[in-house]
Amino acid sequence: MAHFPNILILPDNVYSLSIQKAESNRALDRFLFDYSVHGVSFTDPYDKWRTFLGVSREFWEDYPFYKLGVPLEWLLMRFLHHHLKAKSLDLLSGDDGQVLNSSNFRTLLGLEVDETEREKLLTILLKSWAEVYPKGVIEFKDIYVSTDFTSQTLRQSIETLKSKGNLKDLGQNVYLVEKKIFKAAADAS
Repeated sequence: MAHFPNILILPDNVYSLSIQKAESNRALDRFLFDYSVHGVSFTDPYDKWRTFLGVSREFWEDYPFYKLGVPLEWLLMRFLHHHLKAKSLDLLSGDDGQVLNSSNFRTLLGLEVDETEREKLLTILLKSWAEVYPKGVIEFKDIYVSTDFTSQTLRQSIETLKSKGNLKDLGQNVYLVEKKIFKAAADAS
């Protein structure tokens, strides 16, 4: 699934994701676009989970008219990220599982967070990524779905980290986390 981010980063873990369109009974019964998501920890192969991730068909079809500048797939992955952080993945699966829709998506668009706090949180997340994948590149979409920042404020924070040498811009919204991030994360704690 090309538009879906395939990584979710938590401060203490990073998950690789595989996403497949699901032809489920609940999708038919509830008029959903439904996906089967399988997550596996980069550091512990026994730390894995599966869940369904749904979005109402009505919201999916209306989404382009909102003109939010963020692909719906990214908001859907933020929805998953929130449940993963809250350890409530079980609320997503099942016939009555929670789904993304027009009444609950606005909370996923991002928060305006103080610049210092934003930089601290982003540094901790990127350190988590660098610990499991030291020379791995990361895309903007994977960072976006792993935070609660607006797209604009996230871009500002990325620029700040780049100016401090913690992040290298490889072009086309792809970044390399530099080793300096470890010291920055220690200072942020």
